[in-house]
Amino acid sequence: MIDSSNIGILIIAYNEEIHLNRCIENAKKLSPNIFVVDSFSTDKSIQILQEHAIKFLQHPFSTHAKQINVGIDQFPYRVEWLVRLDCDELMSDELILEIKNSTKNKNSTYNGYFIQRKVNFLQGILHFGMINPIWLLRVWKKEEGKCNDLWMDEKIELNRPNTTHLKGILYDHNLQDITWWTQKHNHYAVREAYEILRQKYGLNNPEETNTIDRKIVKIKKLYNHLPIFVRPFLLFMYAYFIKLGFLDGKRGLIWNFLQVFWYRFLVDVKVLEIEIQHQFDADKIINTLNNRFEN
Repeated sequence: MIDSSNIGILIIAYNEEIHLNRCIENAKKLSPNIFVVDSFSTDKSIQILQEHAIKFLQHPFSTHAKQINVGIDQFPYRVEWLVRLDCDELMSDELILEIKNSTKNKNSTYNGYFIQRKVNFLQGILHFGMINPIWLLRVWKKEEGKCNDLWMDEKIELNRPNTTHLKGILYDHNLQDITWWTQKHNHYAVREAYEILRQKYGLNNPEETNTIDRKIVKIKKLYNHLPIFVRPFLLFMYAYFIKLGFLDGKRGLIWNFLQVFWYRFLVDVKVLEIEIQHQFDADKIINTLNNRFEN
């Protein structure tokens, strides 16, 4: 049996009772060193953590990036490697074994591993479109990585990245319904809008960070420079037709319309709304962005 005592698992949670049991049981296959940063859940999340004897810290939520960095700084186990999971994610057995083998290899010079994530949507795996799979840096040497300060799509950055890709799959399988999904994305759209405004008004330039997802960062920056309200249409055409999202049938149509078009259109609406509220005054907008991020 492969020793996994050098691996720690970091989970960020808030009102995740629907997913926590499944997530913890899956995580235990990789390592017993599980730590949860909880944003003061009001459901049965804490009770579930206590039943599983999982160490946790309750910390007020500001951004996912800050929660992740709190988890890294406060991680209670002495481990060499960290694996970050969301509560609605599941590692395949192949991925679990691969992580164990890769982190155990003392001859390896890698300090981070990218994992491919696929989305399970409406009880089916999406195989096409622009995010299936999407590669994420989710395994890294604890002392060599921190999360950047983006409000959305935060990423782990390594000071001197030397990474490779694993073959196993990480499944994004949320058990909530479409009503919950749309409400969540309405909330995300606010954060995404503020992130776009941070870049537009020069408060953050992710291309200058140490993230190794530079290609994705540059593409997203290019997208944000396209005309507002036009870019969601272009992105949908790209994802649904060029990236073959239509091959996923009804699921592909629903996913690409909601995730790629509707969500991005909603973000643009919120960007415009914020600018109108501040009368397009750059100083007022910058002041609001600075206050919001600090809080």
